[in-house]
Amino acid sequence: MADYGLKIFDSDGNVTLDVSDKITRFRYSDEVAAGASSNTTLSDISGLSSVQFSIPTTKSVFDCPHSISRDVTTISWAAQNVGAFDSTNSLIFVFLYT
Repeated sequence: MADYGLKIFDSDGNVTLDVSDKITRFRYSDEVAAGASSNTTLSDISGLSSVQFSIPTTKSVFDCPHSISRDVTTISWAAQNVGAFDSTNSLIFVFLYT
């Protein structure tokens, strides 16, 4: 039997999100520039649960991906600079699950 869903692990191998028992579908992705902060409205996600995250496109440990948030149907992202860590280009993903 095939496994479905989404499982996210931290750098130590601990599960931080497990929706493998849910029906999960990919809804949105974008590549955003290092200093960009913006949002998009996805009108069809109202009332659905989601997980949204960003991944840096560079391999440097000194680069920060964008922070991601959701407010009803609006997904927003913002560039981050944390201490010595600089904002970098990021891939943004939104998954819906029920």
